Amino acid sequence: MSASKIEWTEITLNPTTGCDRISPGCDNCYAMTMAKRLKAMGSPKYQNDGDPRTSGPGFGVSMHPESVLEPILKWPRTSRIAFLDSMSDVFDSRVSAEFLGRIFATMALTPQHTYQILTKRPNRMRGRAGAARDAGNAAQPSPRRPGVACSGDAHAGHSGREVPLAPS
Repeated sequence: MSASKIEWTEITLNPTTGCDRISPGCDNCYAMTMAKRLKAMGSPKYQNDGDPRTSGPGFGVSMHPESVLEPILKWPRTSRIAFLDSMSDVFDSRVSAEFLGRIFATMALTPQHTYQILTKRPNRMRGRAGAARDAGNAAQPSPRRPGVACSGDAHAGHSGREVPLAPS
């Protein structure tokens, strides 16, 4: 858990780090710039370099199993608003379905916290939500605040339509 300077959240949880650029909206990514700095400082989570065409130093997609259980083992029992993966996109294609399932299971086991989840990959987010719904919502966190960050309709993956978290 890290206290956050982001004004709309209280803490951050980064079980994954790194990402690949998928739209022009990624060109000024604060996380990629921060990862380069954290790599230079020797931070263990940021030693995996990404492809220079789509990522950068310290910003290769990495999964950190030790971070998944932080909300259960280390966080206070009182409610917190947590930004999930401020330094990554949890729905990146390189994040395995099994690992994503572990993250969602942890969220389900800590319902006192509100998880804010932002992605540039709405189709994978919707697929994950649909799979959880089909499994009887066993791994569907609540409460949660999913959102899609996009730089325009061409990059949103939904042609300007609203994308529901789970199909009805």
